[in-house]
Amino acid sequence: MKYRLLGYSGLRVSDIAFGTLNFGETKDWGVDRNEAHEILVTYADHGGTLIDTAPNYAGGAAETIVGEFIADQRERFVISTKYTASPDPHVLAGGNSARTMVNSVDASLTRLGTDYIDLLWLHFWDGTTPLDEILKAFEHLISAGKVRYFGFSDVPAWLVSRAVTLSELRGWARPIAVQVEYSLVARDAEREILPMAAALDLGVVGWGAMAAGALSGGSSPKRRPSEKIPDQIQKAVESLSLIAQDVGHSLPELALRWLMGRGLDSGVIPLIGARTASQLRETLAAGAGELDRDVLERIARETAPILGFPHDLIASPYLRRFAFGNDNEIRPFRARS
Repeated sequence: MKYRLLGYSGLRVSDIAFGTLNFGETKDWGVDRNEAHEILVTYADHGGTLIDTAPNYAGGAAETIVGEFIADQRERFVISTKYTASPDPHVLAGGNSARTMVNSVDASLTRLGTDYIDLLWLHFWDGTTPLDEILKAFEHLISAGKVRYFGFSDVPAWLVSRAVTLSELRGWARPIAVQVEYSLVARDAEREILPMAAALDLGVVGWGAMAAGALSGGSSPKRRPSEKIPDQIQKAVESLSLIAQDVGHSLPELALRWLMGRGLDSGVIPLIGARTASQLRETLAAGAGELDRDVLERIARETAPILGFPHDLIASPYLRRFAFGNDNEIRPFRARS
């Protein structure tokens, strides 16, 4: 495992994060308490430090399991959890409001058995809460010592960029990272979110690194069975499987090594999960090596997203000729990652 700073902060995290969505889950792809602890031991033994959870994962059971694991070693881990999605179906329990944020954090602290959260994510944009209210509530919790850093998960790029601007303008703590769906077969984040993160020095944590099991291979129970995988993802997986056979790598090796940006400067921290400790060891081994540059470029071309308007227009040779003259290429500005 390697380590990096998360966005515009001094927070050091491992370059692979671990997600606990299936901890305490009773479905066939879930993980019970004992197996979950073995998985976390394996993750820690490999140098992993960034554990991600949420209050709605198995109705709070995932946070409780994580809390039991870190009880006597709290300072060894960066614990990230979320607010917005509540296991309580009452109309006042969820959403982005300051009331929900404060109540959710207090409940998470109890389940986690700790007095602070390293990284609190707004889980997803509810479309109703004023951004000023959200940012002021984050500032309040950071000032109170209950939260160290915050970020945005599953939120439009324009909202995150506005949050950074407002935070800096008012002298409040600013977000340090975004969490987005990102994998070889789900690259929509390249349209707006990844360029924004690079420009504003935000860390990026990519959930769905293995596309809910579609890129992991094998036949163990998956959160999204094969028959429920969308056609476009199924076709991409088939193409990538052929490339994997051709270049002598497994499908998980292609998926994870590309995502980690080894050879390509994507700067994304993959968020992986596991059903067993042995499965986690296999996944970590798959991400431990590097791919040749030509392989990276080949699989990137195979799964390249359609960026659409205005990106395709302004990148067209027709407009670039007017901006830069004939046969001239100007490299775009890139912020520090």
